[in-house]
Amino acid sequence: MRIGIDARMVNNTGIGRYLRNLLRQLARLDRQNEYCLFLNKGEHFALTQENFTTVPLKINVPLYSLREQYWLPLDIRHWQPDIMHYPNFDLPVCSPAPYIVTVHDLIYFLYPEQCPSRLAHYYARTMLAHSTKRAKVVLTDSEHSKQDLQHYFRLPAEKIRVILPAADERAFPGEPNPEILARYEMTQPYILYVGKHHAYKNVMTLMQAYMAQRDIYQNFQLVIAGKRDSRQKTLYKAASHFESDKRILFTDFVPDTDLFDLYRGARLFVFPSRYEGFGLPPLEAMACGAPVICSNAASLPEVVGDAAIQVQPDDVSAFAAAMRSVLTNESLLRTLKYKGLARAQQFSWEIAARQLVDIYTQQGRT
Repeated sequence: MRIGIDARMVNNTGIGRYLRNLLRQLARLDRQNEYCLFLNKGEHFALTQENFTTVPLKINVPLYSLREQYWLPLDIRHWQPDIMHYPNFDLPVCSPAPYIVTVHDLIYFLYPEQCPSRLAHYYARTMLAHSTKRAKVVLTDSEHSKQDLQHYFRLPAEKIRVILPAADERAFPGEPNPEILARYEMTQPYILYVGKHHAYKNVMTLMQAYMAQRDIYQNFQLVIAGKRDSRQKTLYKAASHFESDKRILFTDFVPDTDLFDLYRGARLFVFPSRYEGFGLPPLEAMACGAPVICSNAASLPEVVGDAAIQVQPDDVSAFAAAMRSVLTNESLLRTLKYKGLARAQQFSWEIAARQLVDIYTQQGRT
């Protein structure tokens, strides 16, 4: 069976990391099926297995562009896959092959302000409805996201399959590289957040909770990792009022080559997000040995289980108290580290890849 995968996002963050980990595991596990990975012109992703072929598109086909409605189907049709897998809801309206789509979350549906324009929000809503309706199977990352898909798009439960992601293979405990921490002007000990700076990520609550405990503020740096967003001026202005001597540090974009050292060096990881389709940063933090505090919203309880302290997302005082408890109680800190490592090991890219092969095989034959 020939399986096509839209791999244009393979070198991105987020969905790119999901793709890279799945593809590496698929290459290790499946020597029977043939895989065609469709990559943008100039993009590279190395897999040496003979049954994996990288297919450079004839021209660059950006995501959310008119080109993907014409040029991408042409290249896919030439290779005639039995089944296509689109790892994002943005796909050709007239897909030239039966397809499976992965919908990681409904951020662009539930939070219109995350879209760059009203037109972009309308496009996202339309494509989410179209791609899920026409798909043979809709994959998603959590039971919470499955319930959202059922509720908002009236999809039958049997059409949706949950395949749990896992931490990146580079996420493991150990000593951080001090040169990497110095590169970002980080001073240990520090509290870490990793993710976007959008309003639903709730970073403002984290900053307020950090400032609420004077001894925490004086003895721990708050490091907010993630690409700066020009739309979040209110957040950055508030931080400039709070901070002195870089006690609140925005790193801007952190490449994967550096990111896991930031996790390993953190005294505490805090993730106050109001909505996540899965929530990979808390899982990766636990895999790197960092104790975790997170909100109890959306899918996050599925990810962390009893291995993290969970707090109502907008309860500043509860976040502040939880941070103080962990940072002043060595026994609690060690317990969270131990539980976090054990929890992270329950998630496996190998299991995810095996489940995916089963779905490919089943759908490619029907």
